[in-house]
Amino acid sequence: MRSRLRRGFTLIELLVVIAIIAILIGLLLPAVQKIREAAARMKCTNNMKQIALGNMNYESAYGMFIPGVSRTGCCWGTWMIPVLPYMEQDNLFKGYANFGGNDTTGPRYGAAPNNQVSNKRLSSFLCPSDLAKNWNGGSLTMHNYVLNAGNSNFYQVNTPVGCTNGSTTGANGCVVYGGAPFGWYEDPASLAAGGDASPPAYGSDSPELAKGRARAIADITDGTSNTLCVSEVITAPRGGSDIRGFTWWGGGAGFVTYQTPNNPAATDVMTGGGCGPDTIPNFPCTTTSTSTLPRMQLARSRHTQGVNAAMCDGSVRFFRNSVSVETWRALGSAMGGEVIGND
Repeated sequence: MRSRLRRGFTLIELLVVIAIIAILIGLLLPAVQKIREAAARMKCTNNMKQIALGNMNYESAYGMFIPGVSRTGCCWGTWMIPVLPYMEQDNLFKGYANFGGNDTTGPRYGAAPNNQVSNKRLSSFLCPSDLAKNWNGGSLTMHNYVLNAGNSNFYQVNTPVGCTNGSTTGANGCVVYGGAPFGWYEDPASLAAGGDASPPAYGSDSPELAKGRARAIADITDGTSNTLCVSEVITAPRGGSDIRGFTWWGGGAGFVTYQTPNNPAATDVMTGGGCGPDTIPNFPCTTTSTSTLPRMQLARSRHTQGVNAAMCDGSVRFFRNSVSVETWRALGSAMGGEVIGND
């Protein structure tokens, strides 16, 4: 009778089985994470492609690329508004008031009726590798994609302001502004040295005094396949006042290639916005614009070792953090005439 009894696992055998299962899980998890990140990158790539193609469709309709910001500066709309009809969001576009208006009395991004647009979380403007967040604990949403404001700064002048005898890639420590596919603040050097985004001659029809001046495709003399259109930023921590990733606001809607992607030592200069108290780990931020370090936001992502970026012709590439600063700055300029490196 005793010989017929089924023998159970001993404690040692059970521990061995558990150890084997743990090892298998340990081997499997990295593969699952890689698959998940690959899927996220693919979705992110598709989102960027849609934005770049939306810009090209806008250009076909109006003969100009979409403006980076409204002509009224920071708070009356960014490129996210005019691109909406080309991203299957025509109803939202029609609900936004005073984009491109020539007065400051119309509603801003956070006031009715515009808040019915800016509190919407649009999946086409979100990278799946990041977390969906609202700005400063409110209802206004944050997103991940930003347009190329050039190789220097948001004022679209040389960096440091007033420097000479440099180049678009930074020879002799002077980064010469080499043009951009999208207009931003284009302020005189006196304002670029540390002022805010308010136009010096508000309401003027002079293109040099209006924000977000639209560019024709003919202005992209470096070629649309050699000029960045859109890249990524990381949304700031949930509930914090850090404004990076708040793309309804002019200072959060663009990026420059002054420093390489995900550079942990490079500073985002969010003049007119906020940097904390919960700043993004390892990514420095300040709200003070100076002539040495003017207003700018840099490309960042939660992808491993780099960022996605779409070119102005609609193609999308992955750029590693190790890309040389010379190549990255050359890709940021629209009319610099540089020879693009192989990195």
